[in-house]
Amino acid sequence: MCELYVHCNSACKQYIAKSNSAEGGRYEQGQKRCPECEVFIFWEGLWCPCCGRLLRTKPRARKLKNKLSLSRR
Repeated sequence: MCELYVHCNSACKQYIAKSNSAEGGRYEQGQKRCPECEVFIFWEGLWCPCCGRLLRTKPRARKLKNKLSLSRR
């Protein structure tokens, strides 16, 4: 089977974001998650800087989606 994405080359490690629950959730703070590298990063673009995958900008769980939508209002 053909690989669609290049594997992580660790370039995203310099953009790793720290969790700070006092300021709200990670997505509320502007952090994004790379599903390939499995890290939260601070990055302006929509694509991971090292593997090229599309970054997740919203949570998957319904409870967290509702919480995020309420906080953005």
